[in-house]
Amino acid sequence: MSVFNRASYSSSVRAVSTKMLMIDEEVYSDDDTEQSPSTEAPLNRLIVRDLPFHQSSNSLRVRHQMSKEYTKRSGLKSAGGLSFFHWYIEDWFHVLLRLRTIVSSFMFVVVWTSLLLFFAAIYVLIDSREPDVACGLGKIGVPIGYYGAFAFALETTTTVGYGLPNGGNGFFENCPELQVVIYFQMLISMFFNAFLLSFIFSRLSRCEARASQVLFSDKAIINREVLPNGITRYMISARVYDADSMYPIVEAHCRFYAVKHRNMHLKDNRGVRFPLKLESMRVAKPNDDWGELLYTSVPSTVMHHIDFYSPLSPPSKSKLGPEDGRLARDSGFVVDPCGLSLRESDSSTGGQDGLRCVVCGETYGTVANLIQHIRYYQHTEKHDDYPIVGSHREIDVDAVFKKQEKPNKAPRINGLKLKRIDIDAPIKPWYEEYKKHLIESNIEVICVMEAIDPIMSGTFQAIQSYTIDDIVFDQEFAACVIADRQPDDDTRMFWWRRKIIRLIRRVFVGRSAVGRSIKIDLDTFHETVNVGEGCSER
Repeated sequence: MSVFNRASYSSSVRAVSTKMLMIDEEVYSDDDTEQSPSTEAPLNRLIVRDLPFHQSSNSLRVRHQMSKEYTKRSGLKSAGGLSFFHWYIEDWFHVLLRLRTIVSSFMFVVVWTSLLLFFAAIYVLIDSREPDVACGLGKIGVPIGYYGAFAFALETTTTVGYGLPNGGNGFFENCPELQVVIYFQMLISMFFNAFLLSFIFSRLSRCEARASQVLFSDKAIINREVLPNGITRYMISARVYDADSMYPIVEAHCRFYAVKHRNMHLKDNRGVRFPLKLESMRVAKPNDDWGELLYTSVPSTVMHHIDFYSPLSPPSKSKLGPEDGRLARDSGFVVDPCGLSLRESDSSTGGQDGLRCVVCGETYGTVANLIQHIRYYQHTEKHDDYPIVGSHREIDVDAVFKKQEKPNKAPRINGLKLKRIDIDAPIKPWYEEYKKHLIESNIEVICVMEAIDPIMSGTFQAIQSYTIDDIVFDQEFAACVIADRQPDDDTRMFWWRRKIIRLIRRVFVGRSAVGRSIKIDLDTFHETVNVGEGCSER
């Protein structure tokens, strides 16, 4: 077992997380005004962490509610509160696939046995209708009993061929109605066997369970860095790794979503409608313009920049404007994103223009380019004696744009320049406003990784959730890769053990790491350390 402690959950959460996907239906009456007091803790996450290592089984805490008035307006016939079944009847096959294997198997046994009992009763009825006619089941004058008819139905549906009861005629010429019943029983049995085979194959070939081998880091990290141009950039990152690294998954890509629960789950707000929505978060690493592709056979970091457009940006930062407040949002120079999910990094690299000149309408990606444009035209217009009003000469650059702060001189240790800033110098931590925003808005960050299983070619999702309790600040992930050591005098005596293990893997698995390899320490995979002490690549 890992060194990490299992998170404690209430009994209500454990009850919810027993299903892979809980989609319940509740029909209520508009006249019901009394509501029992809730004993559950305030809900601050949609994704339940109910697996070891604080992982999630993709349990989504969502239920449905539909009133009787809506049922009448929709033209649905309410059947004792079961009017929502029309959603499931249309997709009954996938509904059956969602059931647990033991439940679906029991259901099929019950259906199959019920068919045998039904046809056994028909055989008894046919054979006893005319006792003096030799139908081939019982003796003349002595119709077949129910136990014998059940054995005949079982023999017919399984085509075992034990023989007919009492050694009767095998073609049943004297009772054509018996031939018709046997025909329909064999027809139903044929379709039932075909359906059962396809159901078992579909059930066994499901790829949802493959998601349990994808590990997310227990904590997400919010960090910052100062770029060479003096702009401070903030980011949130999580780590992901596929434990079955011998068989890499295909087309793995990751997405982030932000859910602002706010105070909707308080006891006084029960029954109140809230505009809850999932806001998409652009992925910077790997770049979502390239499909956010990951190779998860080694631990990979997924990162989102908390910039001017990010839903995680505190209100104070959003009002300041892009590039950490160098240009005010209401200055007229900032282009309206029109509801799109954009990134400031695309503007810095020339992928998009987020700024515009209020005089000529030229668009630019960065404040530096916009300032350079304005100053150039100010010199040109001054030389050509343009009027000040309505030209670039009217713009006071120093008043509109904040002066760019030069980054502090990077300290040196043993001759190496450190690019990370020292965040211990300020008395008040820089992340206090981010922490306050996460708490007040009750934000849940959902990380969704989708991939294709290479064996069954099925798509699956692995989901993880991070709230303020799962987010650390000013940290980075610890190094978790270990190199195998060369065999020395103490380990040479165990060479035969390694050979046997490698042979077993070759025989039973088909793949085995040959020679020296790397190991992923799952204990330190979830650990975070101070900046500069981990596996930072920047």
